Amino acid sequence: MKIVFSMRHSGALRNFASTVEELARRGHRIHLIFMRPDKLGESLPLRELTRSYSTVTFAEPIDTVSRPWAPLARVIRSVGDYARYQTPAYRDAQALRDRATRHLSPSVRRILELPIVRSRAGLAVITHLLRLVERAIPADPFVVDLVRSQAPDLLLVTPLVDFASAQEEYLKAARTLGIPSGLCVHSWDNLTNKGLIHVHPDRVFVWNGAQVREAQTMHGIEAERVVSTGAPCYDQWFTRAPSTSREEFCRKVGLPAEKPFLLYLCSSQFIAPREADFVKRWVQALRSASDPRVRETSILIRPHPRNDMSRWKRFDLSGFPHVVLWPEEGTNPVDAVSKNDYFDSLYHSAAAVGINTSAQIEAGIVGKQVYSIRASEYVATQEGTLHFHYLLTEHGGLLHMAETLEEHARAIARVFERSEEDDRKLRAFVEGFVRPRGLDAPATPLLADAIERLGELQVTALTHPVWVRVIRRMLKPATVRDRFEKKREWVH
Repeated sequence: MKIVFSMRHSGALRNFASTVEELARRGHRIHLIFMRPDKLGESLPLRELTRSYSTVTFAEPIDTVSRPWAPLARVIRSVGDYARYQTPAYRDAQALRDRATRHLSPSVRRILELPIVRSRAGLAVITHLLRLVERAIPADPFVVDLVRSQAPDLLLVTPLVDFASAQEEYLKAARTLGIPSGLCVHSWDNLTNKGLIHVHPDRVFVWNGAQVREAQTMHGIEAERVVSTGAPCYDQWFTRAPSTSREEFCRKVGLPAEKPFLLYLCSSQFIAPREADFVKRWVQALRSASDPRVRETSILIRPHPRNDMSRWKRFDLSGFPHVVLWPEEGTNPVDAVSKNDYFDSLYHSAAAVGINTSAQIEAGIVGKQVYSIRASEYVATQEGTLHFHYLLTEHGGLLHMAETLEEHARAIARVFERSEEDDRKLRAFVEGFVRPRGLDAPATPLLADAIERLGELQVTALTHPVWVRVIRRMLKPATVRDRFEKKREWVH
């Protein structure tokens, strides 16, 4: 089977390398198409896949062709993305609303802020009109030709939900060519805190029951199109073994081996700006704890690679004994060495602490109790995001949550008094949220199975009714045309 897999950039392989490898191992051919280069340069998973499997190829399209419908498509999708954040479910999601608003032009923003437009009836009318216009916008000929040139049996996309995403063009191309299509949901937050799915694929592959609900209620995907497989990106942490002893690891990072250490897992820039300032207050709170076990515990701070590293360079740790920042520059665990370092930091820690990050889920998988604090400066990206609530409530919750730093310092004492009930709750969350088919059922082969079944689906090429052609003709004056047609090409 030939599969075309459209990804934002090669960094997406951090979450789907195991899936691509499993499909290649089963004898399928996979052609990866990246929407843009990866800013962080995370090309190692791609190099390893293409070196190991001749059936895995890739391309980065040079998108220089005239696209008369593209500006209208961007406006329509950005308005739809904005409109979702005006619904009651996002009443407290100011940070998400602000982020969606940044993708609108000032003139469009002024129209959407009119009271009549922001009313429930107004939003309902706008949402209906947007769907009509989206359907009337034709498939991008460049993308259709690109997909057709690969003669695939099916097409996959991820993440699809970027604001004003152009990946919908790949789904429209699949419809035009009569090819089954599927969305592989990239991460735990993608269906709640980004853009809408404007063009529905034939299948949506999600992690768990929460995402099944999100796909249906937030994106309008029919129940029979949603398939829950678990989270393939986390399979690697279930069976991994530490590469160092605890003594070796502590010596490597500069912590005393005789003391337990807490692992602070930093969050992204969007979730936790100025996090170094917060972490300093957090360290001070622990050093002032009444319980000597908390007060004297060591601390390892793991910076997030997508946050402002300059603040950490100004973070003076000299006044805090047995507190280290490691690795100092922040790294994504994409190669063998960085994966070992990351896993060892989780495995050898006494517990993990963080604001709102997927690393908290990974800590739970490794068997660590996970703690967090309701920080006033991060209300918008903790309580104000829907996915954060899953860490609190889904399958009993993952987090030990405190309202203040002082309460948190007292709660940390539970690290040294871990109970069987704590372990039971942790397993319940990991199974329900990460491996809903069972803790012993890896998600990667389940997703590969589901993709193979999608390839057997019979799909007919889309034909448009008369009303779609009428609306398209009405919209034609709104399109923007380039004066000169540029050459279509892409590099391999």
